[in-house]
Amino acid sequence: MLESNKETASSIENRYYFKPIKDILEKKIKEIGKIKVLDHLTEVMRCAQPHVEELIQKRKYDGDITNVDQTRKNIAGNAFQCLVVYSLIGLQEKGELNTDLVITLKPKNHYLIEKYATIKVGDDIQKPDIDMLIYEYTESEKKPVMIYSIKTSLRERAGQTYRWKLLMDIATSDNCKTIKEKYSLSYDASGDFKVGFITTNFYNEIMNPQNQGMLRFFDFAYITKDGNWKKPISSFSEIVNDLNSIYK
Repeated sequence: MLESNKETASSIENRYYFKPIKDILEKKIKEIGKIKVLDHLTEVMRCAQPHVEELIQKRKYDGDITNVDQTRKNIAGNAFQCLVVYSLIGLQEKGELNTDLVITLKPKNHYLIEKYATIKVGDDIQKPDIDMLIYEYTESEKKPVMIYSIKTSLRERAGQTYRWKLLMDIATSDNCKTIKEKYSLSYDASGDFKVGFITTNFYNEIMNPQNQGMLRFFDFAYITKDGNWKKPISSFSEIVNDLNSIYK
């Protein structure tokens, strides 16, 4: 496993609120297995909630925070993103995923995004909202770069990423010349990007027809909740086969 992934996993483990989540994750892995647990990350988050709440209340009592509600919201989104990345790095460590894959949490100003994922719209630029970036650490063969938006709710910023995906499809299409000229779209298509969405479905929004339509813009749409899901939704455990197929 790459050293950068080990460092990412270590930094996640050291986050103040992540320990109870990690403890419940490990317990769940022992019960159902390291791959199947991906379909139960929503459950892991729910079970960890009272333990995380204790930590929040302790920080409030100590005077470290004042706005408890805002803290809860921030922790929920960030903790879920950490849990997804941490779980995938754990699978890589166990040999279930290509060991040359770089798994990055919330990359900022990453060269792949700056160089290949920036779409010009007139004088403005559009970039995808990225919570996780996965690519293969090799220059011998060009393979897709995987961009993921990881949200606890479809009411969050999922729309930003799917709009970027739509712009990318238009900018790279030979049949959209009029639209590209109208909006002054330009894009250097030298990078091959696949775009995915991962959600807990905390609020049972996934079957809403409007949300189903939005999810069709993604190359992959996963849910971390056990159930019989139909396309465009897939169980999150399917990401293992998807990644291993892409990065053979």
